[in-house]
Amino acid sequence: MDQMLLKCEQPEAVLALLVTHRGVFFVHNLVTAIQVLASLDEVKDPIALNRLLRDPRYDLLLRDLVRFVPKLDFQAMTHIVHCLQQLDHKYYALFSRMLRPLMQQPCPDVSILLRCLQAYCWAGYHQQSHFFGHFANLMTDADLELEQLVEGVVLFSGTAEYQEKFFHTAEQRLLRDLPLLSPHQASLVALAFTAHLHSHDQLLEAVAGLVQLQAMSMEPADIVRCLQAFHRAVLFFPDAVRAGLDACSVPLYRAWLLRTPCPALAPTDVAELLESAAFFGIPTDLTRVALEYLADHVDAVPERAAIQTVYAMCMTGAVANHSKLLLYLFRKIGAGTAWEAQRVRVFQIWMSQLLQFPWLDARLKKRCIETGMRAWCLHRGGFGCPHPEEVREVSEELKSMGVAHQSFVHVKDTPYELDVVIGDRKAALLVSSETARNTLTPVGGTLLQIKHLQDRGWRLLVIPRVAWRRLPAVSRARYLSLLLDGLASSQQSLSASEVTRLPDPSWEE
Repeated sequence: MDQMLLKCEQPEAVLALLVTHRGVFFVHNLVTAIQVLASLDEVKDPIALNRLLRDPRYDLLLRDLVRFVPKLDFQAMTHIVHCLQQLDHKYYALFSRMLRPLMQQPCPDVSILLRCLQAYCWAGYHQQSHFFGHFANLMTDADLELEQLVEGVVLFSGTAEYQEKFFHTAEQRLLRDLPLLSPHQASLVALAFTAHLHSHDQLLEAVAGLVQLQAMSMEPADIVRCLQAFHRAVLFFPDAVRAGLDACSVPLYRAWLLRTPCPALAPTDVAELLESAAFFGIPTDLTRVALEYLADHVDAVPERAAIQTVYAMCMTGAVANHSKLLLYLFRKIGAGTAWEAQRVRVFQIWMSQLLQFPWLDARLKKRCIETGMRAWCLHRGGFGCPHPEEVREVSEELKSMGVAHQSFVHVKDTPYELDVVIGDRKAALLVSSETARNTLTPVGGTLLQIKHLQDRGWRLLVIPRVAWRRLPAVSRARYLSLLLDGLASSQQSLSASEVTRLPDPSWEE
């Protein structure tokens, strides 16, 4: 029967054999039949594939496979789910029926296991913690090749539960063998290890060193993945980020000059670069080129990329120079469902409109504003100061030093409340937890708040909350005196890099 099936060149011939020779079919013949169907060139046509999936004889084949699942071994079940993936058919009755038998069968080879898990991830079984945990333990104990390890890391990054043992074992291996990885593999690893927001700083630091040295020879898409990983992990590697942005600006500038789509960077990638640079407060020439490029391809920008780009424009102050692009992108926010995953960011954009570009002839939808305001308040702990206990501690230290100040001062016509205002000048201290985890540099929403207040004449310095809490009580007065000296000597708000250099909160007396 297998020979007859393998000779078939049309789906109709395979389906005919399923009916005419049904009485002599063995279980392995059913597996061969679905493999042949998945390999035929005709099913690559959407119309022909739709006709096949609606054929009652094909449905009969699937029901037979469900019935004989207990007779199948691990490799046969892997072939079946892989064929369903090739046919783009998420037949959940068969996928679910094979979950427990797959866990009970011995796995013959790691490559077969990876194919099986890829098919289940494609089918959407991300929440099956016992299923993926079982095979993660098997792969942890197995002797994997480097390519298989990278593939496994990427695969388990897409599951809902963090496989701690597997990721920590993989991290030790990758730290040792990172020079053997290609830049593409290194970018996949960096993005995968930040998927569950667990700390793998040592590995990301090694990847940052790779980007810094090899950025000009890397593919722009790989650089985007690395910067996205740094952004997601809130780790600031200024040299690596600048090197990556400079490397990506070359093909983007060429595409903008020629007025053609950039083959190396999709509009979503360009938006990711803009957001990464703005999130860490890095000034770059790529911003102007990227905005000009997106203005020529604004129709290809999806909602999520529109949110990222508008946010970057608010952070960099580019809203006045690209008003037409701002209008087109602003109208996309709230048009779909992508904004629901970035509610705080959307509310920050709405505040930026009120403070930076109220002249824009477009308004956010009411549902976006109301939902975003709730998320923003939960993120900050209310409308006022997000860290009142630390602010009171700073105030007590300033009182003991004899420094005139005010606490919890509302800034007129803004939603912000300044933590500590020094004297009668427009100078203030902010206690913030939104800082880079490795450098304590202000990032994201803190930089946006500094931008809004700086436009109103305020000079600000940031006290990283984690640094303040780690600082010994006897050292806090000296730390504040150094901050006040820097605030008095500066004529305007310090940049993100200057804030953390003045002074370094990690010293001890």
